[in-house]
Amino acid sequence: MTARRRIGAYARLTRLPAGLTVPGDILAGAAAGGKPVGPRLLGPVASSLCLYWGGMALNDYVDREVDARERPDRPVPSGAVSPAAALTTATALTAAGLGLTALTEGRRGLCTAVPLMAAIWTYDVLAKESPTAGPLVMAAARALDVLRGAGPGRLTTALPTALLSGLHTAAVTTLSRHEAVSGTCAGEGTGGQQGRHGPVVPNGSRTRRNGFARAGATGAVAACAGGAAVEGRLERPVGATARIGPGPDPGTDDVSRRPARDAALRSLGATAAVTAGIGLAAKGAGRRDRIVAGGLALGFLAAAGAAPLAALRKPTPYRVRRAVAAGIHAMVPLQSALAAAAGRSGAGLALLAAYPPARSLSRKVSPT
Repeated sequence: MTARRRIGAYARLTRLPAGLTVPGDILAGAAAGGKPVGPRLLGPVASSLCLYWGGMALNDYVDREVDARERPDRPVPSGAVSPAAALTTATALTAAGLGLTALTEGRRGLCTAVPLMAAIWTYDVLAKESPTAGPLVMAAARALDVLRGAGPGRLTTALPTALLSGLHTAAVTTLSRHEAVSGTCAGEGTGGQQGRHGPVVPNGSRTRRNGFARAGATGAVAACAGGAAVEGRLERPVGATARIGPGPDPGTDDVSRRPARDAALRSLGATAAVTAGIGLAAKGAGRRDRIVAGGLALGFLAAAGAAPLAALRKPTPYRVRRAVAAGIHAMVPLQSALAAAAGRSGAGLALLAAYPPARSLSRKVSPT
């Protein structure tokens, strides 16, 4: 394997570009906790990135047997990265994250980094299969990363911001469990944005994914009935009999579609609640910051709400995946709005610059 291919394999193993969602957690938490937004945040950002990427690598190690059946293009089942190397990468990155925390923040920083690490590993190893515990642990990991930015002594002040981030994460996670339903693909399912999500499991639940950064950037893929869009082409697993491609839509009133519609409705409700929460959080800010926070909140509402609304109207697998992708990308405008609501509108607007590359790079390296 050439050096370029090896680098690409490890970039896919760790979902490298999805790390663009991590700095916003730290910045929003620091703003909510009243900490200065400056170079001192580089240490927490670097350590959280290591913990994030380590969790992604651990996810692929834990799911290596499932991916061998359902996502054979992933680095471990494809042979690009050995299981031992994946586990070593996860362990090394996790240790690096904790080490950076101790070096740059001392023992006080470990008070938030260790629980975050525990949440990441708990999700990957224990909680991801549970429809209840999975979203909760994933939300806890995102909330803990926000609290990392605030730091010990300021956790109570930053807790509302962390809870809003966690609520959005839990809603996206819950919706993602309905990315596939029984039946053939709707005609729209073969077009539009495509990523490298693998085939779905037989019972219609989604393939297992990593938790900590579930609210990171992603692509959408047209896949159903045992097929998947991989590297821009439609593929069918050996032995699959369902037809892939344009075909009749079983209709949004089909029993198999109702859970997806309900999840889309709950996602819209959570998006509305988070948007309202941003407005409440901005009440104590100055006039300029309130205006900026309001504008960014509306941007978050548009980014996170349009696709679930489309999925609610017609919950095809493709539209649900688009809704999940939109929710992941919307993490950046949410972080920007929360920073502005805490009185740091300049930092919030600067953070918004991560939104376009997060969406663009997710088409090249899947974050899931």
